[in-house]
Amino acid sequence: MASFFPFGVAQNQKTYSLSDVPVTGTIPDWLQGSYIRNGPGMFQLQNKRLNHWFDAMGALHKFDIANGKVAYQNVMIECESYKKVTETGDIQFSEFATDPCKSIFKKVQSYVFPTLPNMTDNPKVNVAKIAGKFMALGETPMQVEFDPHTLKTIGVSEPVPGGFAYKTTAHPHLEDEHAYNLVVKFGMQSYYKLYDVSKPGSSAIASVPVQKPAYLHGFGMSKNYFIVAAGPLTVVPIQLLFWKRPYIENHHWNAKEGAAIYIIEKASGKLKAKFTTEAFFSFHHVNAWEEGEELIMDINAYDDASIINQYYLKELEKPDAVFPKGTLRRYRFNLRTKKYNAEIVSHACIELPRIDYSRYNTNGAYNFTYGVSIHPSQPKGFTTAL
Repeated sequence: MASFFPFGVAQNQKTYSLSDVPVTGTIPDWLQGSYIRNGPGMFQLQNKRLNHWFDAMGALHKFDIANGKVAYQNVMIECESYKKVTETGDIQFSEFATDPCKSIFKKVQSYVFPTLPNMTDNPKVNVAKIAGKFMALGETPMQVEFDPHTLKTIGVSEPVPGGFAYKTTAHPHLEDEHAYNLVVKFGMQSYYKLYDVSKPGSSAIASVPVQKPAYLHGFGMSKNYFIVAAGPLTVVPIQLLFWKRPYIENHHWNAKEGAAIYIIEKASGKLKAKFTTEAFFSFHHVNAWEEGEELIMDINAYDDASIINQYYLKELEKPDAVFPKGTLRRYRFNLRTKKYNAEIVSHACIELPRIDYSRYNTNGAYNFTYGVSIHPSQPKGFTTAL
């Protein structure tokens, strides 16, 4: 494993509980509380190694900060996918870029009867507090509840039934008592759907038909609108029926199609407008808000989807690995004239963006966003700057 990235793709399934982590410098007295995050924890299985950074079995990490000291603990998330891995030494569910051996009959069966458990419930991407419960989230509808004190897994819930036929994002938008999320429904007629996942079993708020669904990791939300920014990394759903490759490898980049921007009214669920912009790929939205006739979207974007390929472990291991560099972009969509313009707010590569969400989400009065980046002095390898 290359020295520039020793921890991100290392095995990390051991459980630790440290009451006093060594601290360099001084933690200010006002900094008190707990920070919980998740991420990849296990890549090497008994019988194989997973292919991609997004395939790893998820692990939870917790930092308790008080009186200038830091305590730390971590656990593997005991979802059904992880249990099967520990029992059999191999994956039994389809991950992002690693697929179990499965007959065509089984895949057809999963497609025709989409509630059968085919897709992973491995929630290695994000954590959120939804309807008073702490949930670990991935890109399938299954959410894993955990105890915020011990990090132990409580159980798996599926607020949007569907199994194989649905994919979702790991980045819901929280507003008052609501938790909105985007769901991609695959089928002979596919849809982008919006749900309030704080209310399991509820009907879709909005449903927009689409022929070739895009790979979507997040979505935008302003005060009155949802934004689906669908770059041209798309899949023909029938290919998923007879796939011979892992899930993401059935998607293809079609730059000539551009990016489709769907703007959906929150109140009515109706499609307000659709724009076609230059082609771009994105994992994460930053913020969105309204000014007069305009809907403004800040988003971290790349010129193409090659960043996904860079996260294959075989690429991460290369000492001369160079990551594609995205930019922070701002799009202004005029909802009356149906015209838009775009600008690059910052050429600095930035990922995993954060804002003061409780104050400024859907509010354009913010001045800062934080994220990880690649330092100019270390252009090769993984992120090296904040």
